[in-house]
Amino acid sequence: MEEHLLYHQYMKPNSEFFGKSNVTKKDNSYELKELPTNYEVISENNSDWIYYHPKDSVLPEQGWKIHVTSSFEDAQAILNKVGHLCIDKMVGFKHLKDQQSFMKMNSKNANRATSGKFITIYPINNEVFVELLDTLSLLTTSFKKGPYILNDKRWKNSNIFYRYGAFKSILNEKGEHCIRDKQGNLIRDQRVPFYQVPDFVKDFDDYLHTLNKCEEPETKEDSNLERYQIETALSFSNAGGIYLATRKKDNLKVIIKEARPNAGLDGMKKDALERQKIEYNALKTLKDVPGVVQLIDYFKEWEHYFLVEEFIEGSDLRQWLSKEFPFFRGGNHLSFHAEKVKKIVSQLMILVEKMHSNGIAMGDLQPTNVMVTDDLTVSIIDFETAMSIDSQDKPNMETIGFSSREIKVSGARDWYGLKRLIRYLALPVLSSEDLEIYLQDNHLNWIKENYEEPFYKFIVASQEKCNEKMKHFQEDHFKEIHLSYRTSDFNLTSITNKLIRGIENNLTKDERFINGDIRQFEMESGKFNFLSGGTGAAFTLTKNKSSTYEVDNWISNYLLNNLHTIQENGLFTGKAGIFALLYDKGYEEIVFNELKYLKDTTNKTDISLRSGLSGIGLFVISLYLETKNTEYLKLAMEIEEWIEKNRVQGKPLKTNDWMAVDIGAIDGLSGVSLFYSALYSSTNNKKYLEKATFFLKEDLKSTKKDELIGVLQTIDNRNQLLPYLSGGTVGVAIAIWFLNHVSGQNLFIDEMDSIIKVSKIRCTISGGLFDGAGSFLLIPPLVKDQQKKEEITNNVVELMNLFLIQKDDFYVYPGQFSYRLSDDVYTGSSGIILALMGVVKDNPLYWLPLVNSDEFLARTQSKNRSKVNAKG
Repeated sequence: MEEHLLYHQYMKPNSEFFGKSNVTKKDNSYELKELPTNYEVISENNSDWIYYHPKDSVLPEQGWKIHVTSSFEDAQAILNKVGHLCIDKMVGFKHLKDQQSFMKMNSKNANRATSGKFITIYPINNEVFVELLDTLSLLTTSFKKGPYILNDKRWKNSNIFYRYGAFKSILNEKGEHCIRDKQGNLIRDQRVPFYQVPDFVKDFDDYLHTLNKCEEPETKEDSNLERYQIETALSFSNAGGIYLATRKKDNLKVIIKEARPNAGLDGMKKDALERQKIEYNALKTLKDVPGVVQLIDYFKEWEHYFLVEEFIEGSDLRQWLSKEFPFFRGGNHLSFHAEKVKKIVSQLMILVEKMHSNGIAMGDLQPTNVMVTDDLTVSIIDFETAMSIDSQDKPNMETIGFSSREIKVSGARDWYGLKRLIRYLALPVLSSEDLEIYLQDNHLNWIKENYEEPFYKFIVASQEKCNEKMKHFQEDHFKEIHLSYRTSDFNLTSITNKLIRGIENNLTKDERFINGDIRQFEMESGKFNFLSGGTGAAFTLTKNKSSTYEVDNWISNYLLNNLHTIQENGLFTGKAGIFALLYDKGYEEIVFNELKYLKDTTNKTDISLRSGLSGIGLFVISLYLETKNTEYLKLAMEIEEWIEKNRVQGKPLKTNDWMAVDIGAIDGLSGVSLFYSALYSSTNNKKYLEKATFFLKEDLKSTKKDELIGVLQTIDNRNQLLPYLSGGTVGVAIAIWFLNHVSGQNLFIDEMDSIIKVSKIRCTISGGLFDGAGSFLLIPPLVKDQQKKEEITNNVVELMNLFLIQKDDFYVYPGQFSYRLSDDVYTGSSGIILALMGVVKDNPLYWLPLVNSDEFLARTQSKNRSKVNAKG
């Protein structure tokens, strides 16, 4: 699942913090009644499935299995019939446990290869398997067709599908699902979006094919798709594919959009086909409106439906902004961008009015639904959510940042989306509706201060026109624009103190201690770890000598009581970071005792700073520097041997976070370099220094320099340029700086100078320490020249002001994507406070959870010379 979609699950309406919804839902479980006593029923909280197994039966490891698909409406009825048949025949099976699981399995963003599976049946042999195919086919013949299961074969045009695969979980050393061949060797259990079988069962598959005949042969018709030459697939989802094609008769470029019936369910339980029909009808109505994508064709092919539209050259507005917005000072001036924005906005205003004059509201006006060509001609695409302008139906899909719960009429919804889009074009930073009330002034102030006055007035006037248009559809309820200005005490110390007060005002008084990122709910140790949990905030408050009673109370009542349940040892994700807090708070004996089990409980395949060996090793070195106990130095050297063995075996870098990029300090080789530099400082063994240098050189291979403005960023496997601490070049720069700090050398000076220039960035999507504006607070301590340091600090604080929210006499800070507030280290206030303190203390490592981190730099400094800095 894409990361932003995962966040949607934790966005409670009318809440400023992430959390699980506390709305009580009616019982919507699927269940079988009157079960016999000879069946074992297994239902686990973290599973979407309920398993039924005959107590006296032994389930094979693998074999031919049967899948039953269903429409949403027929699910319980099909389960009643199929489930009791399986029980009568003493066959094991499983089914989705409730409607939420059904929706997740069949949603637009579900795995399209396995989507559609409602019941899975495990026949004990081939004879039972073949018998069940026909019996189940007849049993379910009266039900509506469910979604087609793409990696299975359908049995006789029914809701019954089959494939060969594992009955039990069989994993290889890479964690891949496997089956065994005839010799017992593991081979991958291919879970791809088309039917295929392993070689050793192909004869039986051919036999099945001779049996798998429909009573009514399908009539052969000319293929509509044959009229088009498919050039490439642009995207796939569980709803269907989107293809770039050419119409053969005249070489017209087109887009073909596929819809799978009963698949790709949205929040209103509409499937892909229903949404496609909505788009088809909207495009027919708007066929004479310039700027609306034109309908070319519509037809059914096999079991799927295809909508053919004109191909529009160019890119959508999100892509366009990523290429055209002058993110860094020193490149294109903002005035050039302003002229382009005015041209785009003016067209959109006219286009929305023309759509509405034809009675259609598109319903989801947001950047990816607006195309712009090289000459800045604008078109609107994707009308799956279209409805009449006066409709008060709830939309089936909404885009956070461009929608409002308060809007009940579809026409007003379009104008609200355009209002948000206008500001987004001038400043590509978003927030959820719940934080917009706080951040609107910050963003408009930025526009006023950075653009020329006429453009600011254009943006405000355009937004106010959108407000007026909304009034035609429903009562005005939107906040008027009254800019507020920052206070005179806008400096590092004041910002730090106000953020601390913000944390203190929002302590949760439960095991989480603070409100943080969704990793508090998604990760096993997320409530307690340094990254997203209470430990990071407690560490931050302790560094500031704040909330001592609350910190101590949380440690004694929650952290210590749950320490035994935390399985991970990672610096940010597990026990190592927790140990840094506990040691500083006087729990030395607990730390010493826990470290006895470190060797046996550490995952030796993860070498990252975030969760693996490098982070654990860095903590152990900090403990050695504090205690002078050589046992900890020996342990650090053992950790180095584990890393070396990992690298010799050529194992790929392992990441355990859905947003992780295996480059840089947090999840890449620069983080490994940090550990080796620290190990060199403690041993004076030059082989560790050589390794630290080698790992940095390897990471720098994944960077790209903008020759126009001289900025160096990493480039990931999605071709994204990243400047941040996590996955980006700020993390690389910190590792370079520390290498020079411990060695007394002056390596990678040109690279450092190019990375330091990322501090010229104008805006970022998020504000956090790891993946946002907070990353750039780590740059000033890397710079030696005082004047340059102050200039960079001012630039970065200006950037951070896009996200600072003032409440009374304290600040709160938005988390990832500015969807909700956060006080954790990873995305929120705690990370920003530690980074600000690092600026004041001239310490770019102050954000790390190390023992006595105030002394760590002095203890690791080269004995040959004073601290080395970049040339600034």
